[in-house]
Amino acid sequence: MSNRFCNIISEKCIIAEGFSFFLYRYNETIIKHELISFIFFFFFFFLVPDFRQIQFNSERFVPGHYRIYNYRRSHLTTSNINASYEYVSVGEWKIGRNDNGQLNLPIESIVWPGITTIPISRCSEPCRVGDLKQFQGDSCCWVCTPCNETSIVTGTDEHERCEQCQIGYWPTANRTACYKLKETHIEILSILALVPICLSIIGNILTFYVVILFYRKRETPVVKASGKELCFIMLAGIHLCYLMTFPILLRPNMITCIIQRLGIGLGFSMMYAALLTKTNRIARIFESTKKQGKLRPQYISPNSQVVICSCLIMVQILISLLWVAYEHPGTDLIAYDRLVILKCHMNKHSFLYSLIYNVLLVLICTMYAIRTRKVPENFNETKFIGFTCYTTCIIWFVNCFYFMKKQIIIVILF
Repeated sequence: MSNRFCNIISEKCIIAEGFSFFLYRYNETIIKHELISFIFFFFFFFLVPDFRQIQFNSERFVPGHYRIYNYRRSHLTTSNINASYEYVSVGEWKIGRNDNGQLNLPIESIVWPGITTIPISRCSEPCRVGDLKQFQGDSCCWVCTPCNETSIVTGTDEHERCEQCQIGYWPTANRTACYKLKETHIEILSILALVPICLSIIGNILTFYVVILFYRKRETPVVKASGKELCFIMLAGIHLCYLMTFPILLRPNMITCIIQRLGIGLGFSMMYAALLTKTNRIARIFESTKKQGKLRPQYISPNSQVVICSCLIMVQILISLLWVAYEHPGTDLIAYDRLVILKCHMNKHSFLYSLIYNVLLVLICTMYAIRTRKVPENFNETKFIGFTCYTTCIIWFVNCFYFMKKQIIIVILF
């Protein structure tokens, strides 16, 4: 076999390229098989210009072997910009017999143009904390897209996404999880709460003093003429308005939110219903004196006045109850940056609608105050009623018009 092989090589293969030509020229299967086995199962070596060894492995492949070159000036010491450049071999990478790649690259032998430190070679810079990686078709290249400040980054590198934290939560420093923020509300002992509480206490004390004074002087002609029953209802409404300071400033919960909805409108309606009933009574009395044959109008007795006033108040109570049934009371969390404010759930428009009835009472009361402005001196309380109605209209309408432009409804308690 060896003699035959040598004869074939000497006859048909003058150089290495003749192997493939020879194999395709001859149809002798046995010779092909023997020749291939000889080439691939016995290592042999060829010498190349840089004296590398080329060998075949057991799978009939040539293992990878790469030379690494550094493109630089021919003479490193020269400063001439026209100096020639050349490729200088600085290392190699090859696969050994165990199929493991080996890199031989002395870093100090590489010359970097214009710098002394090793430059960073990568497609994309690492994203900052809170940025989302959006890959551009290659797992090595991406674009950093910042997430919202209230969002965290979830998922793996190739499937990252921004996930919004729930209301009342805020992202951690590394933007991987959300933590619950402390709920904030007006502290009962803070300056913002103590000032209105002190004013409310003073107003309640003064109102209670007037109630006691009216009760002690209830049989005097002045108190009887002013309509003591309506005065007591009016004082009760003023007292309720002052008391509403406390449920507004306390920590919001279901009970305090219900009290706010019912109490604010009820306090106003008690004052303005009593005021309207009184001005209506005075207007009807003096209009009846101008008519012949009917000097005493109907429903001007104290009991009738209380019933009329109570009916007007019941309308406001019904409106407030319908509001509670339609829009269930509760608490809301309003987030401002890292501040979470706990407040009663109350739509600004529905709150305004609940006060429309009180506005109607004030307008009708103002109309009667204008009609009774020329009554005799003995009924000079109508002047004070008229002054109250005028100032109330100005304060209510000016403030509502100004703040509704900013979509804020502010109720001023007087």
